[in-house]
Amino acid sequence: MEFVQNRVDELFDEFVQIRRRIHQRPELGGKEFETTRLITEKLTEWGIEVEDLGLETGASALIRGAYPGATIAVRGDIDALPMQEETNLPFASENPGVCHSCGHDLHAAYALFCARILHENRDKLHGNVRVLFQPAEETGDGAKNMIEHGVLTREPRPKCLVGVHVGCDMPVGSIGLIKGPSAAGMDQFEVTVYGFGGHSSRPQNFIDPILSASLLVAQLNTLVSREISPFESSVLSVCRIHGGAANNVVPESVTFGGSLRSFTPEVRKTMLEAIERTCRLHCESMRTRAELKILSGTAPLVHDEKMVDEIAEAARETIGEEKIIPLKYPRSGSDDFAEYLSFIPGVRFRVGSATVEPETKVGAHNPKIIFDEEALRIATVVTCRYIFNSLR
Repeated sequence: MEFVQNRVDELFDEFVQIRRRIHQRPELGGKEFETTRLITEKLTEWGIEVEDLGLETGASALIRGAYPGATIAVRGDIDALPMQEETNLPFASENPGVCHSCGHDLHAAYALFCARILHENRDKLHGNVRVLFQPAEETGDGAKNMIEHGVLTREPRPKCLVGVHVGCDMPVGSIGLIKGPSAAGMDQFEVTVYGFGGHSSRPQNFIDPILSASLLVAQLNTLVSREISPFESSVLSVCRIHGGAANNVVPESVTFGGSLRSFTPEVRKTMLEAIERTCRLHCESMRTRAELKILSGTAPLVHDEKMVDEIAEAARETIGEEKIIPLKYPRSGSDDFAEYLSFIPGVRFRVGSATVEPETKVGAHNPKIIFDEEALRIATVVTCRYIFNSLR
């Protein structure tokens, strides 16, 4: 399948320019209008079918193979972050306070690159490929929205999903793979503890929500050690708390919020139930009342083991065994790629983007991060080889 590598090499500079254009005009989740327009224009220019999903932003493209067979989906997220870029790149963000410091510009260009290569070689495909250009990953609702608009249920239905994420802690030219849990699920929560306010000098006349909330925060921080097996893991953090406006007045209520991260659906379920039970029963014992809100949620990202082996084989055939890095632990960050995996198996492998230059290693979501564009070539070659291996 040298035609894959050869065509990727021929088109690489063109897609670097597409990536830089997306980088220069970043847009926040749900507002990716210009990015969506560029994507659909390019797909149409290349003769690729753009599916009408009824989405405000984001897109889906369908490549129909010459022969019958299964359908594989490819996902690239396209939204940016609310940060001021500090890279001084000649194609740095022109939108104040918005930049692609998570690498989604590369992901969007990668999905376009895959679509182009696969479409040009559709005569070799025994099946179809649906390419998803997903908005709003950073806000956690983009994947759910695309699922609601039928990307997994309209015909031809995909049997599995593949995607990538750039890795600034891995050398450029490499990919990282892990079986099972790959990234944490993330749930944000907010708790309001209601009491009965009063003057600080007369404690017998009020019900103290500050004391109740303080003890509740401490109690919540024991849940991981007492609800979860020592061979499992979870992270619960309370990150903000507010109550009262004067030094001699006990308020009516206190509000605090935080996040829960978990690596399996079972641990996530156990912890969410424990948070609810602890808030309710603790406040009942303190004569206060707790109102718990789960503000958003992303499932743990758990890779399909067979697909991991198949991606590894595609990588061996293209970049070589020595470029495959077995990842020892899952990442504690989250990605709504996991939402699709509640319905179909999938893998989101990591693609190295770090060089000897320190600005390539400062970490994602850092305004100074620079991703090496060679990652775009590697991601496309491995993904396309995997798809041609699978649909033949």
